[in-house]
Amino acid sequence: MRLQPLNRLRTLLTVLRLRLRGERPGKRFFVHSGLPRIEGRGRLAIGERVNWSCHGAPVAVEVGPGALLEIGARAFLNAGVEIVCHQWVRIGENCRIGPRCVLADTNHHPVHEGQGVRVAPVQLGRNVWLGRGVTVLPGVTIGDHAVIAAGSVVFTDVPPREVWRGNPAAFVKPVHAGDGYVRP
Repeated sequence: MRLQPLNRLRTLLTVLRLRLRGERPGKRFFVHSGLPRIEGRGRLAIGERVNWSCHGAPVAVEVGPGALLEIGARAFLNAGVEIVCHQWVRIGENCRIGPRCVLADTNHHPVHEGQGVRVAPVQLGRNVWLGRGVTVLPGVTIGDHAVIAAGSVVFTDVPPREVWRGNPAAFVKPVHAGDGYVRP
């Protein structure tokens, strides 16, 4: 595949920014249609053939001190995806993250007086698909091959091979997918 000259430049600039942070994204990491926003002093581990689309809105990544954001090989992050990582966020191989999704391992502020800020890992298994505008809250694990419908708010764990939707997200039906299945 031949990259458009501007997308080659965007990818190069993003790789240079990551290298200045001490990170080395995997081979064939690709950024197109804009530049991502990368903030914070935490670590990013980006697998091979990861694709960030910034068409209309940048992918925004905030990785706090001592935190780790892992993005598995062949994952796709669409325009406007926001990832807030103050401890650990893991996106598995072949995940598809729709536009305007938010993954946050912190709630930023205490809810009740005397209560601390909640910080808990967020993990997406392999081949997970998050539809447009999904919000994944702290402490959530989404299993392999799961699908979360557009606009859903996920605040509890989702087992592998299930479709969930709504606010709060709830089970809809099973997903029929073998271990080797990869969404196009």
